[in-house]
Amino acid sequence: MSEQVDAVWLAQRLRATSSKDLGHGLTRLIDGGELRPGSHLPTIRDFARAAGVSPGTVMTAWSRVRDSGRLHTRRRGGTVVADLNRPLPSREPVDWPAVELALVTPDPALQPDLTVAVAESLGATADLHNPERAYITDRLRRAVEASWPFAAQGWNCVGGGTEAVVLATAAAASGGPVGVEEPVSPGYLDILRQLGIEAFGIRADDQGPTVESVSAAIRRGATALVLQPSGAYAMTGALTAARARELAEIVGTGAWVVEDDSAGPLASGEPATLGHHLPDRVLRIRSYCKAFGIDLRTAVLGGSADLIERTVRLRSFGMASNSRILQNALAHLIDDPDVGLATARTRSRYRLRRQSALDAFTAVGLRATASPDGFVVWVRVPDETSALINLARQGIVAAAGARSFVNETEGLLRFSILQLPEDPGRIADLATAVRAAVHSADREYFD
Repeated sequence: MSEQVDAVWLAQRLRATSSKDLGHGLTRLIDGGELRPGSHLPTIRDFARAAGVSPGTVMTAWSRVRDSGRLHTRRRGGTVVADLNRPLPSREPVDWPAVELALVTPDPALQPDLTVAVAESLGATADLHNPERAYITDRLRRAVEASWPFAAQGWNCVGGGTEAVVLATAAAASGGPVGVEEPVSPGYLDILRQLGIEAFGIRADDQGPTVESVSAAIRRGATALVLQPSGAYAMTGALTAARARELAEIVGTGAWVVEDDSAGPLASGEPATLGHHLPDRVLRIRSYCKAFGIDLRTAVLGGSADLIERTVRLRSFGMASNSRILQNALAHLIDDPDVGLATARTRSRYRLRRQSALDAFTAVGLRATASPDGFVVWVRVPDETSALINLARQGIVAAAGARSFVNETEGLLRFSILQLPEDPGRIADLATAVRAAVHSADREYFD
């Protein structure tokens, strides 16, 4: 039976009057196990009376904790402590045309409120309006330096992960061809074509880019390798430390290496790097857009001093730099332990969605794979075009796998897991629809 939490007991345990302190205190009680999953909190009015605060203060505090995934509100059932190891209850039928499955767009409900971070940054940025360009503020550099996977020779930050990887690629390529670990975001391949940069596809397995494929790219004259150590778009795995060491021996001084960590804080651990072995040749990018939101407009680059300087020059001839307010707001989020706990909960939610999709697709006989920290699930199909058309007839918009590859590949559909509903029944419905679309594609293909 679910436990009803007494208002007076909870007020005595929290002993706070501000919404921020109440939220922090409630978070500690949940994470410490004093409030167990399924526990019913007192009504806002009852707790406000017991704590001697306004109902609005309590509502704001509860909302902050709910945004972190620790609480959910049941219709007529009050506010309940969530079980972070189980899916949230379904609220309404899924409107599949409104669920973003083709683009890897994060769930905004799982991203933190930026109000406190931006306000604190605005008040704490002493050199506000300083005309001198801040390619990276001291506060942001300190926030990322301790967890950076190797000793960076230089730092820069730019307006998001996509801009970062494009700038880094242009800086490393210097007009020559590049080897690109596939699969990758199709938008990135489109940009390379627009820039006139030739791309060689680099195959990957469950340990990251294969030795054979990287060796082939270097033999073909690749001036740079663009790798994805977190495996955000990978089909099966992510870069391992052992594979990174093997690749570093092959690369030597023959090519630059750009490591695009697009998962950032959403990765379950710090991805492996070639930077330990080739600090002069590696530039690492860490993106925060998926975790904290696109409006922060800040991704961090750290590594080779030469490549960092090139990215600075390429960005509006060295004239552009990110807002100090946004940089320090990002530093606030990185350093805030409550945001860290909320991010861990977000990882759990995405992990549930990823596994739910894999289980459902597999249960109906489809061949589906994803990397451990992947943003997407890949489904093998005999005919991409027919399957996509048949899905669209059902109001389901998936992505064509071929657009994420340089090399020719088998038929694949790509589904983003980030906005999937956490209702196994609804995911089973999706899997059934995909299976029907694939089987229909089979019949059209063989007729």
